[in-house]
Amino acid sequence: MEFNANATTFIYVHGAGNKPLESDLKRAWDEDLFERDMGERTRMVYYADLLHDRPAAIAADACDASGALGALASAAFADTALLEDAEVRETFGKMAPDGQELALSLTISMAARAASPTGLAPTPSARPEAGVAELLPLPGPLRRFLLRQLLRHLIPDANGYFFTSARERIRDQLRTALAAADGPVAVISHSLGTVVAYDVLSEADFTEKEVPLLVTLGSPLGYTEIQDVVSRPLQVPAPVRLWANFADPLDLVTLDTTLADDFRTEGKLIADIVVDNPSPNNHAPCGYLRSRHMRNAVTAALGRPS
Repeated sequence: MEFNANATTFIYVHGAGNKPLESDLKRAWDEDLFERDMGERTRMVYYADLLHDRPAAIAADACDASGALGALASAAFADTALLEDAEVRETFGKMAPDGQELALSLTISMAARAASPTGLAPTPSARPEAGVAELLPLPGPLRRFLLRQLLRHLIPDANGYFFTSARERIRDQLRTALAAADGPVAVISHSLGTVVAYDVLSEADFTEKEVPLLVTLGSPLGYTEIQDVVSRPLQVPAPVRLWANFADPLDLVTLDTTLADDFRTEGKLIADIVVDNPSPNNHAPCGYLRSRHMRNAVTAALGRPS
C-alpha cells in the first residue's frame, strides 16, 4: 500500500513508558494504522532507550487487558522514594494487574480531592473535567511544583523529559528524523510524544519544513500545567498545515479534549476530534491508531492509498 502524489514520510513519536524494540514498535504502529508493514515510508522516533535500561518484552501501552494503567502503576511504585517501606513494596508486588490499576486510580482520585479548594472529590456523575478544572487557578510556580511531584511519582518518563537533561536528547531523536526526511512529513504522536512533537516543530530550524499533517493522540497539551513548561507562545507550529487532535473524554491523560481554544493561530487549523478509544484505559495508542476517524484524517490530508 503506497500513497501516491505526495510521497509523504510518516514519522511516529511514541509516548511515555518502556517500549519493545524500536523495530517491533514501529511495525505495531504500522499494523494498527495502515494494516501492513509500511517499510521505509514510516519511521519511529524512539527514545525509550534514553529512559530505560532495556526494552520491554510487552508494550506498556498494549490494547489488551493488562494495558497501560497497570504498567504505569508498576512504574509509579518503582520509584525508590515510594519503596522505603518494604511492606508497601511487598503488598503492591503481590497485587494482580486489576488491583494495581485500582490502586493507581484511587491515588489519582485522592490527589484531586486533596488539591480541590472544597476538599470534595467530584461526584461519580460529574464529568471528569470538573475535578481537573478546580486545579487550574493555582499560581504558576505552585502548579509547576505540583506537576513535578506528580510526574516524578506517576509518570517517570515525563519527569525525565520536562525536568532533566534527557529533554534535549529526546528532542534530538525527532530533529534527526525530520532533517533526514526528504519531501513532506506527517508527524503522528501519542501522549508525551505529542509534547515532544510540538516542542521540536516549534523550533526556528524547522519553519520551512513541509508538514502537511500533525496528529496528536491522547495529548496532555490541554492541561495548563503542561502548557507552563512547553514552547511558548502557544500556537500551531509554523510548518504545520493541519493539526488533527484526537481525544477520548475518558482518557485520563487528555481530560481537556480540545486544543484549538489554547493554541489558536490565525490562518491555521486545529481539528479537535473526539473518539472512542476502546483500549482498557482509553489511552493506548493502538486504540487511537485503529480508529476510523484517524484513518480518515490521514487519507483526507495526504491522499488515498493505492
